[in-house]
Amino acid sequence: MKDKPFRTKKKFGQHLLTAPGVIQKIVDQLDIKPEDIVVEIGVGTGQLTEEILGRKPKKLYGIEIDPEAYPVIEKRFSEHKNFQLIKKDFFDVNLFDLSEGRKIKIAGNLPYNVASLILVNMPFYLEIINLCVFMVQKEVALKLIARPKTKQYTFLTVFLRTYFDIEYVMSVPARFFKPPPKVTSAVVKIFPKKNVPDFDKRGYKNFVSSLFSSRRKMLRSKIDPEILKKANIPPEKRAEELDILEFINLYQHLLSEKNGKNQNS
Repeated sequence: MKDKPFRTKKKFGQHLLTAPGVIQKIVDQLDIKPEDIVVEIGVGTGQLTEEILGRKPKKLYGIEIDPEAYPVIEKRFSEHKNFQLIKKDFFDVNLFDLSEGRKIKIAGNLPYNVASLILVNMPFYLEIINLCVFMVQKEVALKLIARPKTKQYTFLTVFLRTYFDIEYVMSVPARFFKPPPKVTSAVVKIFPKKNVPDFDKRGYKNFVSSLFSSRRKMLRSKIDPEILKKANIPPEKRAEELDILEFINLYQHLLSEKNGKNQNS
């Protein structure tokens, strides 16, 4: 019986990368060593997977949500003892369970419809991340490297760059995908910063998100002017004008104020 041909599905945001040269460049960025544990998000039919396995990491975990891709993947990589397919949605996987108590490298041609949500999860795995190399929409990549006072500077920029240094590696035209998306893609490389704040990431995420929900409003409409004064931030400034260090500084002052009130109550 002939195998059914694999068909990409819009609901999973699938666009399969088919250019060998681009695939090689992505995996080059991972700089795979024999002791590395690599996690690939979105295996698809395994083009990137094959190149990663060719570099002989200690272990490659491939996360894939689409059941129709499973037979293709299992047939293609049945001989590779260092490959394990995880048949789940990425959001149902705990990466700590895959790390074996070590740092991991993460790669993937991220589904366009959930790329930003996947990226937002990365700071919560900071302690186990060695580096990440992702293909995303160019529009998302430009947000990750944006400067304050620009349209691309968003919640995603600030939250990710509080914890990571981000490098724009290259643009990838739509013709290198099957089916071709309607947008240009880009490869980004993400490294954990050496010094990051130790406050609660979830609380900080909500704080940054709330300020960007009305990015054009002056900060004094959202934050006590006394706290802004202590943080040395002019009250007429807007969220889109603050740099990463100012966000961190402001959140630390808010926490300090909150803790002081709790102690006095």
